[in-house]
Amino acid sequence: MRLFFALVCILFLAQVVPAESSEIKNQKKQVHNPSLKQTSSKRVVKSQPSSNYFVKKEEKNFSLSLEARRFGRGEVIFFRLTPKDKKWIHESFKANWLGKEVLLTKRDHSFVAFLPIAPDTPAGVMTLEIISKIFFVKRGLKQYQIILEPTKFVVIKKQEIKVDDKFVSQPLAKETLDFIEECKRAKTAAFSKLSQLQFNKNFKNPLETLYITSKFYVRREYNKKMGRPHGGVDFRGKKGTPIYAVQDGTVVLAQKTYYEGNFTVIDHGNKIFTFYMHQDEIKVKTGDVVKQGQVIGTVGSTGMSTGPHLHLGAKVADVLVDPLSLIALTGISEPN
Repeated sequence: MRLFFALVCILFLAQVVPAESSEIKNQKKQVHNPSLKQTSSKRVVKSQPSSNYFVKKEEKNFSLSLEARRFGRGEVIFFRLTPKDKKWIHESFKANWLGKEVLLTKRDHSFVAFLPIAPDTPAGVMTLEIISKIFFVKRGLKQYQIILEPTKFVVIKKQEIKVDDKFVSQPLAKETLDFIEECKRAKTAAFSKLSQLQFNKNFKNPLETLYITSKFYVRREYNKKMGRPHGGVDFRGKKGTPIYAVQDGTVVLAQKTYYEGNFTVIDHGNKIFTFYMHQDEIKVKTGDVVKQGQVIGTVGSTGMSTGPHLHLGAKVADVLVDPLSLIALTGISEPN
C-alpha cells in the first residue's frame, strides 16, 4: 500500500501556464543532492536510513521543493522556494496552505516555511497556493495539489491505564479548579507568541536513548474511560535523565502545571513550538534563550503520569503535529 501511495501521493497541478507540465513525480531522495528527475514516475529507493519524500518542481521563475516524512495526518512538510533571479528575494509574495497564509522566512536566496497537516484533515486533496505578480504575470497565482496519504491512528481499548482519580473523575476542590484555569491561561499565552524563525538546522532528539512507549495520537482507556488522542510522543526514561532542547529557541513557559506536571514550552519562531511534560526538574526559566542540545530539564513522573517518561509534543501554526515528523526532516540545514 505504501508503495502505491509513494507513486501517486503527490500530484501537482499547475493551473496558470497551460503549456507547462502539470505533474511532478514523487520520488525518494537517493543522495544529498535534492534535485529529482521529472521524466519518470519510478520510485528511487534510498540506501540511507531516512525514507522521507523529497519533491522538487522547476518553474520558469523559481524552484519549489518539499520534504516530508510522509504526506499524512499529523505530519509537517518543509517548504523551500528559490527564485531563479536573486533580486526577486526582495520581492513580496504569499503562500497559502490549506486555505491559511503561511509564515515565510528569507534564508539566503530562498524562502522557507513549515506546513502542518492536522490530525483531523479530511481525506482527499490538500492545496498549496503561491501568489505573486512577479512570478506570474498573467493571473498572479499558481496552485498545487497534494493527495493526502491515508493515516490510521491506533486506538487501544484492552490495555487500560490506571491514573489517580483526581485526573479523570474525582470532584475537584475550588482551589484546584482555579489552579487548572491558571495553567490554561499560561499555556494559551505561551502558544500565542509570534517571533521570527530562530533556527537554521535540522532538529535533534530530546534524549540520548529513545524508546517510544506511546505514539502520536494514540487513544487509550484511563480508569475505564476512553481518553483524548495522545498529543505527543512518550519516551521511556529513568528519573533524572537529562532532557535536551530539540532545537534553538526561547523558553516561553517553564512551570508546574496540573496535568502536564513540570512543563516547558520552547518557541522556535514562526509559530513553531515544542513542549516537554512530566519533568522531575526544570532547568530553564521563561525568557531563556536556549541552544539545540542544551539540558532543559530531567525525566520525571509529575502531573498526570504513571511512571518516569518524557512526553514530547509539537505545534506548528497552532496545529498539533507529531514531533517526530519535525525531527525526521533532513533538508533544513542544507544550502539552497
